[in-house]
Amino acid sequence: MIELKGRAVAITGAASGFGREMAMRCHALGAKLALADIDAAGLATLEAELKEMKADFFAAKVDVSKFEEMQTFAAKTFSLYPDVALFFNNAGVEISGTIWELSMKDWEWVYGVNVFGIIHGIKSFIPEMLKQDKEAIIINTSSLAGLISGHNSPIYLTGKHAVVALTEALELQLQQYQSKIKAFVFCPAYVKTNLHQAERNRPAELINENAEYYQTEDYKKKQGMMQYAVPNGMELDQAMDIVFEALEKDLFYIQTNPEFLPRIEQRFNNIMDNKRPVFAG
Repeated sequence: MIELKGRAVAITGAASGFGREMAMRCHALGAKLALADIDAAGLATLEAELKEMKADFFAAKVDVSKFEEMQTFAAKTFSLYPDVALFFNNAGVEISGTIWELSMKDWEWVYGVNVFGIIHGIKSFIPEMLKQDKEAIIINTSSLAGLISGHNSPIYLTGKHAVVALTEALELQLQQYQSKIKAFVFCPAYVKTNLHQAERNRPAELINENAEYYQTEDYKKKQGMMQYAVPNGMELDQAMDIVFEALEKDLFYIQTNPEFLPRIEQRFNNIMDNKRPVFAG
């Protein structure tokens, strides 16, 4: 694990969940903070707490799906804090449902945040981090969903698979150019975040209006799985303990729940044996 004291940590999705916990921990380790989130109210609450703690930080309302906003956030970060030790590319949203019933607005919203948000973060931060020529870290938040086969949340699942593959490619290219930056991909299972309430920050232009599908039992059942699982998941601080331990041990795939390893193994066995995935109900 690299030294954070006196250096900066940039975080997207900072107002709640993993991002907020990362901010608090990095402040405790002596880091300066650059914080971004689309949730202005949540960000204001975090700002008030950090001011009381006399943290060195700035916070900005940022929609990570908008490349220009991420570029502006990165530019301000490096202007105020030229030495970025860690970038937590973390913002994410979720919706469940059946592939052919979910709207194109659903796909645009979730991919805009979960996939293009990660891309925008890489493109905005990595070039400047390379110029630092110092040891640094980028953590891209994926999910257990990025490592397994599943049917409940196809937009979320496929986007998180993309984040895993993107981070693998990023790490290989950082090695290719003999960079001092290391990439990690965070693949948590169910943790007590606000992911199940992601709709609260959905842009107005991407909200589904009077769509019949979202009143069906199929949608309610699929979305209900996330509504139950997230509030009953692992404690947030426990998950963040795992993140910092993984950074210390240089574990590329940061996973929170070893009990899901058989599902990951099953997917890769299916690939190796050329077997069709089987619906398990």
